Amino acid sequence: MAHTSTQSPAPAGMTLDDDVAIVTIQNPPLNLLDNETKELLLDIFRSLRRHDDVRAVLLHASGAKAFSAGADITEFPQRIADDNALEVARNGHRLITAIRECGHPTVSVADGVAFGAGLEVMLATDFRLATARATFALPEVTRGVFPGNGGTQLLPRIVGSARALDLMLSGSPIDASEALRIGLITRIVAAEEPTEAALRFARRLAGLPAPAVASIRALVRTAVEEPLESGLSKEAGLFAQVFRTDEVLEGVEAFGDKRAPDFRHVATERHPPVFDSAEVPDVFVETSSTPPSTH
Repeated sequence: MAHTSTQSPAPAGMTLDDDVAIVTIQNPPLNLLDNETKELLLDIFRSLRRHDDVRAVLLHASGAKAFSAGADITEFPQRIADDNALEVARNGHRLITAIRECGHPTVSVADGVAFGAGLEVMLATDFRLATARATFALPEVTRGVFPGNGGTQLLPRIVGSARALDLMLSGSPIDASEALRIGLITRIVAAEEPTEAALRFARRLAGLPAPAVASIRALVRTAVEEPLESGLSKEAGLFAQVFRTDEVLEGVEAFGDKRAPDFRHVATERHPPVFDSAEVPDVFVETSSTPPSTH
């Protein structure tokens, strides 16, 4: 007699589309970020630093109902009983740090609700896309707490302190149009194929020169988080580093040849930093001399 497996798929997973890693939250019906899902996402994003064949990352969720409705409230009574809220917060911080430091440009796309921890995870990505029917909220204050997965730190950096306070203290949802207006999301994509639209966006990022992309990402973060003098110093050092890469030669030759540059198949030499590593981060951990594999 044949037996049919009833084992549910893992609540998060990763596949490769050429040189784009597609990370999927698949914890229906609301794609809640319970402990298991967050641990899986943490493992995935940490592993991406070792993927030399990846040049961009797309984070999306299965189903049209929710990117993620946030934390699993049913876990809260146990957290209160165990008095482990500090470790819970630190686990959330490990996840957003892993996303921000995965070594590749990141894109997330929301179709449906992105509430609480779900929105906080999106805030950790470089680009946030959404369909017109997506809604966003940080409702934690209505539960007696506040966003503890990095939201209080990431949101003001993205939309400014006044709008961040409004979102976090009202707890009320906003639609995609308002999210676009205040800079919470990068663009609105068609509801018919949001993942495919986001994948096209990620593929475009993957086709850009990796050293320049890595430097831009590092320097923009410096501009937000450090004094101007520090940013200018790092900009000069990284500019000198990037100018010594084969991607620049390819870009110049392509311009002269009147053709589109092919940065994917340029073997970047890993030159030592021009400045001391304490002054300029060596962002070339984000590049690879290995051409992307096909899958």
